[in-house]
Amino acid sequence: MRRKVLSIFLVFLLALPLCIRIRASGLEWTALAELLDAAPDGLLQSNALTPGDSLSDWVAILAGRSGETGGAEAYLEKLWKEVSRRYEQTGGLDAVQATAWHRTALTVMALGADPTCFGTDAQGQAIDLIADGTYAWDTTESLGTQGLNGWIFALITLDAGAYSVPENAGYTRQEILDAILAAQEPDGGFGLVAGASDVDITAMALQALAPYQERYASEVEQALAYLSAEQTAQGDFISYGTASAESCAQVVMALCALGVDPRTDDRFVKAGGSALDGLLLYQTDTGAFCHILGDEANLLATEQAGLALCALGRLEEGAGRLYDFTDTPLQAYEPKQTRFPYGIVAAVAVLGVGLVILWVWKGKVYGRNNKKTDSGSEKGHCRKG
Repeated sequence: MRRKVLSIFLVFLLALPLCIRIRASGLEWTALAELLDAAPDGLLQSNALTPGDSLSDWVAILAGRSGETGGAEAYLEKLWKEVSRRYEQTGGLDAVQATAWHRTALTVMALGADPTCFGTDAQGQAIDLIADGTYAWDTTESLGTQGLNGWIFALITLDAGAYSVPENAGYTRQEILDAILAAQEPDGGFGLVAGASDVDITAMALQALAPYQERYASEVEQALAYLSAEQTAQGDFISYGTASAESCAQVVMALCALGVDPRTDDRFVKAGGSALDGLLLYQTDTGAFCHILGDEANLLATEQAGLALCALGRLEEGAGRLYDFTDTPLQAYEPKQTRFPYGIVAAVAVLGVGLVILWVWKGKVYGRNNKKTDSGSEKGHCRKG
């Protein structure tokens, strides 16, 4: 079911109108023409994707989680180079935003690679994206300087691979958990900064708290009650005064992470529809999703909705949380040009052995011919004598 849903959804993603332009991280996208024309064999093979860019990486996470991994090798190679370049030039991925590490690590895991040894720094040492972005975060800024999402995705990333935290770590797992819980507002929600709850951040916080929901059942229930109260009669959700596909998608992901069905749970079924129905309101005639009702299709909204549908598919299959990669074999990644050329070495060795054999064989033949010639000369000389 999950693969079927996401395969159809990636067709939606590639079927956006050619005129759409998306702005993300300062990069303007011509979403369709480039994605479709450059990627006939798979989404990740599009030249429109820029590994290391936020929107590109989230599209890669969607592709990886949906099983559409054609082109993953090429994407990982470019991402490895970009991570290495940033470390060599600035010593890290971002001066303030820890989520740059979290997003990159999740992308690497989604494509089957090990984020604890991905890229090399200026000293040629392997980069540990998990440590550097979570428990060993060693910039002058806090993990939460960018807002609560810094703490939230630090925990999501740690738990994505069930990574252990060393005893001498700068942050323990519990300290990260406590930072999230301490930010819960009186109404049960969470906000990017203290003082105001927000649907998106509350949904993200619940995704981080999902593995701990039994331990913090009261906090989780309060957050769910906040989200239920913020749901509109038609099933969608409002964030910062605007109902959007992205807010609906985050809520669906949160519910699925907690094992709550967004289609049937009474708390999230209003007169006009369920939480899933609310998300599907934003699906356009092309199959892609728009940011707000009435707008044209939007790549960011489509990618977020895709992740929500993927989370729902995993819930149906009992496959675990969207960001749970403990069931995925992760391999240490090396770009092609840095890998030891075993094939070439083997070919050279075979060629070398062949040349040696040929040389020995020629030597023997030459020796026999010389011997015959020498013998003939000696006999002729004797006869003359």
